Amino acid sequence: MGINPPDTGDLQVSVEDLDAAAEYIERLKQYVEDTISWEMEQIKLKMKGDNNSPQIVAGGTPFGAYGEAQLQWQALERSTANMEFHLKSLSAKLAGLKKGTEDIAKAFRDAEERNAANGKDIERLLESAAVPPGGPEMPTYPYSA
Repeated sequence: MGINPPDTGDLQVSVEDLDAAAEYIERLKQYVEDTISWEMEQIKLKMKGDNNSPQIVAGGTPFGAYGEAQLQWQALERSTANMEFHLKSLSAKLAGLKKGTEDIAKAFRDAEERNAANGKDIERLLESAAVPPGGPEMPTYPYSA
């Protein structure tokens, strides 16, 4: 007992819609890379603080120098690094999605071209095999019945 493929019925695909989707995915990827990643850099700069002002307590954090503040600061740094990793991962996945969408559109475009070419070949073969109207009559046997 195997898994049956889904019944897609009469599959209709708009290559233009696939092209538009690929363009939208690219814009989304650019937004992640340009805007959101830039904002992450700004957050990291703000986390570093003002380097011109010496810290009052050695080893202190913006949350203070006590143990709990150190743990909170480490958690914030870890969270920020995780967010950066996820943004890069999202950007890579969007790039893959765009490439896959473009590949699907190309495959449908190629199939449409092949089908059109095959249709023209079939028409040409049928036209060459058909007796033209008003042309020579069908051959008869030399003996009459």
